[in-house]
Amino acid sequence: MSYLGFPRLNFAGTIQTDVATANNVPQYFDNDLFEPRFQRRMDLPDVNGLWNPRGPGTLRLADVAVTSVCLPDGRRLTDGRADPVVGARLVDDDLRTDGKMVDLDPHNQMVPEIYGWRPRLLDSDGDELLRGDFLPSAVEDLWPRADLPSGRPDMAGAYQSVLTDVTWAERLRSPFLRALRRLTQDGMLSVKMTMDAVEDGVEHWPDNITLGRVVGSIGPYFKGEPRRFVAGRRLRKTDDRSPLFHAPCRVDEPSSTVFVDLGNSIRAEGRGGPLKDVGPLALAVLDDDARPRVLAPLDGIDRDFYELGAGIAAVRLDRAQLALAGRRRLAVVSAGDAPATLLSENADASWVHADGSVFRLHPDTPRESAGTTLYATRHGRPAAGVRLFLDAGSAPRPVSLPEEVVTDAQGRARVTLTGTDPGNPRKVIDGALAEVAYGPLHRKGEPDGKLSVRVFDAYRAPERPTWLRDVRPIFQQYANLYPVMRDVLDLGNYNDVLRYRTYIRRTLLAPPDSPNHMPVTRDLSPGKRDMIVSWLDSGPRPELLDITSVEELRDVLQQAMLVELATIPPYLAALLSVKPGHNVEIVDLIRAVVREEMQHMAQVCNLLNAVGGRPRIGRPGHVPTFPGALPAGVLPDLQVRLRKLSLEHVRDVFMTIEQPQHPMVDGKPFKGHVISPQSVRVTRDGELRHIEDGDVQRLRTWFSKAEYEPQTIAWLYNRIARAIIRLDRDGKLFTGDPERQVGWPDAPGTLYKVTDGRSALLAVHQIVEQGEGSPHDLDGDGLGDPGELGHYYMFAEIVEGRQLARASDGTWGYTGPRIPFDPEGVHPVIDDPDTYRLPADSLGRRESLRCDASYTRLLTALNRVFNGHPKELDDAVGLMFQLQVEARKLMAVPSAEGARTVLGPAFQSPGIELGQ
Repeated sequence: MSYLGFPRLNFAGTIQTDVATANNVPQYFDNDLFEPRFQRRMDLPDVNGLWNPRGPGTLRLADVAVTSVCLPDGRRLTDGRADPVVGARLVDDDLRTDGKMVDLDPHNQMVPEIYGWRPRLLDSDGDELLRGDFLPSAVEDLWPRADLPSGRPDMAGAYQSVLTDVTWAERLRSPFLRALRRLTQDGMLSVKMTMDAVEDGVEHWPDNITLGRVVGSIGPYFKGEPRRFVAGRRLRKTDDRSPLFHAPCRVDEPSSTVFVDLGNSIRAEGRGGPLKDVGPLALAVLDDDARPRVLAPLDGIDRDFYELGAGIAAVRLDRAQLALAGRRRLAVVSAGDAPATLLSENADASWVHADGSVFRLHPDTPRESAGTTLYATRHGRPAAGVRLFLDAGSAPRPVSLPEEVVTDAQGRARVTLTGTDPGNPRKVIDGALAEVAYGPLHRKGEPDGKLSVRVFDAYRAPERPTWLRDVRPIFQQYANLYPVMRDVLDLGNYNDVLRYRTYIRRTLLAPPDSPNHMPVTRDLSPGKRDMIVSWLDSGPRPELLDITSVEELRDVLQQAMLVELATIPPYLAALLSVKPGHNVEIVDLIRAVVREEMQHMAQVCNLLNAVGGRPRIGRPGHVPTFPGALPAGVLPDLQVRLRKLSLEHVRDVFMTIEQPQHPMVDGKPFKGHVISPQSVRVTRDGELRHIEDGDVQRLRTWFSKAEYEPQTIAWLYNRIARAIIRLDRDGKLFTGDPERQVGWPDAPGTLYKVTDGRSALLAVHQIVEQGEGSPHDLDGDGLGDPGELGHYYMFAEIVEGRQLARASDGTWGYTGPRIPFDPEGVHPVIDDPDTYRLPADSLGRRESLRCDASYTRLLTALNRVFNGHPKELDDAVGLMFQLQVEARKLMAVPSAEGARTVLGPAFQSPGIELGQ
């Protein structure tokens, strides 16, 4: 019988569809191109994360009540005194999380489904009358119901499904509910609802953002009926002049009643406004020449028709009219002497529809296939022996299915779809899409509907998954696209993932139709899910990094290069914030560190080129963003920020980055030199001339034995060195073109040209010695002399306010000449400057964009230098000075009107520009 009949409960009210929107932009799926601004709400002309980037994807009943009930005899009650269920509230489950609204794919956002929703009906005392689980179903009949002031359409769409496992209160005071319970079969109820008027706040920012209108009906479900639609008749819009949109229709012969569902068919006067006056309507049949013959008026279509009756019209027919309706095309026409046809069945009154139209297929798993049933009707009755076509288009497709099926005696045809590995055509988005049109073969050019399919890429899990290579790229994508999760945990943070591993594991393994299923989007393949679960289960601290091949070494070196790149902007931001002529000693120290970080970055590029890699600096590719974590998963709990110079910032961020590491070697902390610098001879241009074999062996032994604290920068470089030693055993590791090696005669230290294992280990060792991971110590003679200070100690001199000096007993302490800090000698630069938080047409935005453009040009130039044009290094250095000039100019621009703070460099390099 379904909702489209008697008895029927009607409801209306406010619903919240708090969907996430950053994941609606396909380009945002690329971790390498993602920027923090994509997690902010749209502020045109900046598209950012569209209108609701922090949405959790939830569906909530905000304020929904029963407006009326239609009794089995057709009478409608709108007063709770007539039946106490009128006025009852429809609410969400109180025992589990809210339901979810889920798109199929960023390239197909037109079939969102509802998962894990469990509505309940409460009486006026708050006692539960019934509850049931909404069988996942996709929206249908999306159309522009109203026009917004901007000219954008306000969309409406309908959901139909069943409530399964319905439980009822033991005692029901409502005669209507008792009648409904008696009629219902298989423990299910039929439900249909239309949603519209969801406030997206694009025109303005109202209090009711994400809230919209819902109107619907609940009726009995009979065994054997389709669950997601009414296998009745389909009244279609005749042409663009019709004021009505398509409508389901059902002829109930026992009661001689025709039900026409106009709940999603009449336009509204505005977003959430009353339905437009379409004039008097009538039900008609069409003669062979398509002329309408009116059967009866569609009464009661007034301003209360929608909320009180869910937009469903019922027409009683006599026997002759019922016979006509059984053999003629039905139509809705305008009333009057010359009725115009507004809705009608197609030429042969046939209709085909699928009971389930959205599918996710996973090749090479038990879920590689899925099925649906196509129902064919003619004049509303099952149509047997009808040949149906299925057309997925002529392009190569990732799904196999029959081209034709034939309906059985009940007018049904089962269709099975099987996914085949699409081969990752979209790179950053898993899988590929297909749409399958279907309908009667005799009118193949007029499909009745379509199946929407997403086929995921086949996935082969590695034997030993690691965080950096396998797990983090997946989790980082979700962390980017669903920023609301960061209020609980950062999926891109190894330590956070371990803290919440039990919860993550349980939600990953939750059934797909559960509201607890993670990810909300249902777009994680079983293979990747199982890999992540296996990694989570692999021990107290699952593997972070395991370099087993040259390709993996190249990937990790790329990450190491980004670590070095990520330290330069925060150091430069502090350096440039100092007013000219002030804090001179501090400026010299920070400038020295910046130069060495640039050398380290160049050194890693030489290493990457030496093993046949290609450094990627700038766009397209990852550019570190601020505030943010360092790349490669190192120091995951440290937020690196862009701030003016202060002792606190140097202590809390800079010294944390450069914290010296004393590795354990043979069970003891190692402090001091591995080899003597005097044993290495290098040309001014960085070519290795001589090193004793014994020193090479000492380096190899030390790297092999040294155990650093995981996730520190020194640990990362130690793993790189070990991989170089292991992979260089056959002498085929260093396959890169020597002409791509960059020399820097004026570099602080030595920029090694890497051509073999010896120069590679020396390069890694120097990075550790100079900066992150220096094993030197203030005790004993390990430090050497002040000219060998690691970055940590140089920053410590700033914080302590004195130079390191050696005492008469040979120990070191901060007892040398004073290094004064004058806070008044620092520009009042705002924390974490952000170009895209400045008004679009402001002077600040324009100046900040110029500075960002210089930074982008610098990255582009460096990318060219380290990809085959080493002689262009001086051009890149020139761009560095230009960047500093542009940054200094910003410090003359107030951060906002009347503000005491000024702007500073944002070091942003946009990789995606989206217009309105």
